[in-house]
Amino acid sequence: MNFSQNLKAQVSRKYALLLVILCAFSFSLQAQEVPARERDLPSLPTQQQDTLSTPSSQDSLQISLPQSAKARGDIETTIKYNAKDSIIFDALNRIVYLYGGAVITYGDIKLEAARITIDWTSSTLAAVGVTDSLGKDVGKPVFTQGAETYVTDNIRYNFKTRKALIKGVVTQQEEAYIHGDFVKRDANNHLHIKGARYTTCNLEHPHFYIQAEKLKMMPNDKIVAGPFHLKIADISTPLGFVFGMFPVPRKRVSGVIIPSYGEENRRGFFLRDGGYYFAINDYLDLAVTGEAYTKGSRGFQIASNYRKRYQYAGNFSLRYNRQNQGEEGEENISKDFWVSWSHNPQTKGASRFSASVNAGTSSFTNNNPSLNNFERNLNQQFSSNISYSNSLPGTPFNLSARASLVQDVVRNTADLLLPEVGLTMQRQYPAQWFGRTGRSWWEQINFSYTGTATNRISNRAQATSISGFRIAGAPTDLQPEPIPLNAENIGTLFRRANNGVRHAIPVSTSLNLLKHFTLTPSFNYQEVWNFRELRYTDFDAERGGIGVDTVSGFSRASSWNLNAGLNTKFYGMFYFNKRNPTPKVQAIRHMVIPTVGFSYAPDFGDARYGTYQNVVVGRDPAGNIIERQLSIYQGFAYDAPQAGRQGSITFGVSNNFEMKVREKGDTATTYKKVPLLERLNFSTSYNLLRDSLKLAPISISGNTSLFNNLITINFGGQLNPYLYRIDSTFRNRQEELQIVQSQVDKLAIANGRGLGRLEQVNVGLSTNLSSAGLKGDTRSQSQAANTAASRRGLDDPLGEGEAMGEDLGQEGLAYRYMDPSQYVDFTLPWTLRLSYTLSYQKRGYQPTTIVQSANFSGDLKVTEKWKVGYTSGYDFTNHEFTATRLSIFRDLHCWQMNVNWVPFGRFQSFSVDIRVKSAVLQDLKLSRRRSFWDQ
Repeated sequence: MNFSQNLKAQVSRKYALLLVILCAFSFSLQAQEVPARERDLPSLPTQQQDTLSTPSSQDSLQISLPQSAKARGDIETTIKYNAKDSIIFDALNRIVYLYGGAVITYGDIKLEAARITIDWTSSTLAAVGVTDSLGKDVGKPVFTQGAETYVTDNIRYNFKTRKALIKGVVTQQEEAYIHGDFVKRDANNHLHIKGARYTTCNLEHPHFYIQAEKLKMMPNDKIVAGPFHLKIADISTPLGFVFGMFPVPRKRVSGVIIPSYGEENRRGFFLRDGGYYFAINDYLDLAVTGEAYTKGSRGFQIASNYRKRYQYAGNFSLRYNRQNQGEEGEENISKDFWVSWSHNPQTKGASRFSASVNAGTSSFTNNNPSLNNFERNLNQQFSSNISYSNSLPGTPFNLSARASLVQDVVRNTADLLLPEVGLTMQRQYPAQWFGRTGRSWWEQINFSYTGTATNRISNRAQATSISGFRIAGAPTDLQPEPIPLNAENIGTLFRRANNGVRHAIPVSTSLNLLKHFTLTPSFNYQEVWNFRELRYTDFDAERGGIGVDTVSGFSRASSWNLNAGLNTKFYGMFYFNKRNPTPKVQAIRHMVIPTVGFSYAPDFGDARYGTYQNVVVGRDPAGNIIERQLSIYQGFAYDAPQAGRQGSITFGVSNNFEMKVREKGDTATTYKKVPLLERLNFSTSYNLLRDSLKLAPISISGNTSLFNNLITINFGGQLNPYLYRIDSTFRNRQEELQIVQSQVDKLAIANGRGLGRLEQVNVGLSTNLSSAGLKGDTRSQSQAANTAASRRGLDDPLGEGEAMGEDLGQEGLAYRYMDPSQYVDFTLPWTLRLSYTLSYQKRGYQPTTIVQSANFSGDLKVTEKWKVGYTSGYDFTNHEFTATRLSIFRDLHCWQMNVNWVPFGRFQSFSVDIRVKSAVLQDLKLSRRRSFWDQ
């Protein structure tokens, strides 16, 4: 082997041949400047005598490195070395000295140190650091093998036996750091550490650590310690045990979930959220946890995450609680359960299945309010959906099925769709069947088909009226109770189910007129099938209502209508200061899209169609009978077609306003578009065939954003063009004045009342502010959102959401705003989220109803380590604050302190938590709580 000029400078020519012979005898040595091909590192046999024998009197341990089944020599691969300062060869003693930034690479082993000595006679090396002029230790040996790194005070290593003596080691296992005085590695690749300190603090002298005289580390498995105790700031605490086990989370493993403990006034002492975690495989897990209270309450939860790569991912949880709601010495048992299931497909195949389920007993949210999620506590409606769709191969048809549940936990009602099956056909162009693909109107004729079969089940109380007219013999309760959801009433609920089938076939085409107008005529046919009908009898004064009977049997009703729509688009430009070639505001553009449509439908309330019945519903004060048309499908899955002829002309105008402004500081004089009013729409209709009230209310809607999308504004309203008259007045049981009114066929504009009466207005404003955002740095906000999405909160009890492919999306981010304690971003000085809603409603002479509220949330960075979070709102109608939470956060380097306070309201509570940041020691915390259960 050629050592180039470095070798010639250290030894004379007569020793060169001897050195080459010695080197070639048992090893291959190569300087870093000479390229070498690296090979996999086979292990060496260890039956030879260890040259690093240590007297028993010395306080040291040995490391035994892994070995292969078959050895091929003492040195199995090329040893590469380098030094920044100098390399000295002692050829007589076969020793190499490396000074200053020394690096040695041997297979997957890498050693870095200030000084390294290689002794080829004994096949050993020694590495140490040095002390600089300021008395600091620098260049400590860093030993790396594979993914494991050890920082040591000194190390001696044997190439033959692959054993080493290491003193003063520091190594990292995921989020944990292990300090040890001495280390030994056995044949099973296990580390035995003497004088161990386990911590998640990354400082050289950690703020806290778990002290153990002996510790055994099993890579990719666990860390087991003998007697240990916790030290904080080098001060021993009474927290400890005779043995302990710490996970090494390179992969999920099964294990015990340690419960939390505490006390509540109403439920007593408790153990909560303890159980067992099953890491079934890389794509499925299961956690079973429970809780128990000394005053009789108890419960359990089953939670699971699952995933099949590139196909689907989801999670499931079932929670059951048995709460003792009684006072001291009394027993008032309430049993509740809640089921949550989310299933999301991850591919776009021919078939797709998805699910989002949130259902349980109506009393669950009241008996088990969340300490962190106010939205769940205040929400009175929960929706669940399960859907499946499949494109039938070789056909234009798509088959779908879905089930849904809407549950009102306040009214104790449940509306179940079980199931709804649909068959749809893609739009078909008959001209294409004959090879025609032109743009003429007859080649654009197309049709499609949609068929839907529905079965609806509800536990709502039987209706006491139809179309506002009382049913004879109906209960007199103002608010009849719904049917209880239990096994005894399942048969009743299914017998009351509403089911039916609907078919729809739309036919349309389009053609251009005068190059700038588009005409779209269409014909729509619809047919509904029901399996029963209603039969009415006239008003019976003795029974106090009209008679209603249900007749079983197949029944169908068909309807059709003709439509035509005409639309175009044009622009208007207003230029500023045409004499100035580079004005600050160049122009304002106004885009207008007017639409005119016509729709015709016959009177399907006519007796020849058989879908409506003329019924006497009462008498007026003069004794004259009052007759109305009532649908024979009233309240069914699919109602009858609309009664009355329709010959309506629809009008609509959509507006958009944009402005071109010069870019700030741009020497090239470029302009950008700034939206002034993104959308402003007006629409109404006029029924030519109606006897009166032909003009429909005028609808207004729009939205825009201001200050570079800083503020978002949405608004809408409705203008009624007709006048009202008062028919009568009376006072109800609460002595409140009630007004009976009706519209008259008199236009407001013809009677000096303007275009009409504003009956409804809705306005919403929202903004998300941050100090970084106001400075134009949008990256910080994006990074904050990504960080929040990846953090796990109480909504993911297994902590596996990210690993199992969970995407929080907008709902997850909204949850972070409602519960700021789950996510604190110390990189932004402050954030603020504001929203305001206003709803105005007044119909005729009825009292005005105004509902307005404001909500705000965010956080403020007081200092580098202190941050304050807040969530609150104000109800202007009731003149009171809504659910409010104040939070204080303190960054304690490797610890974090959270203080949460709900100062008033039903969920008044406070909590103080000082916990380790790392998830490895997430149960190492000090907590003080007072919840609403203690009130």
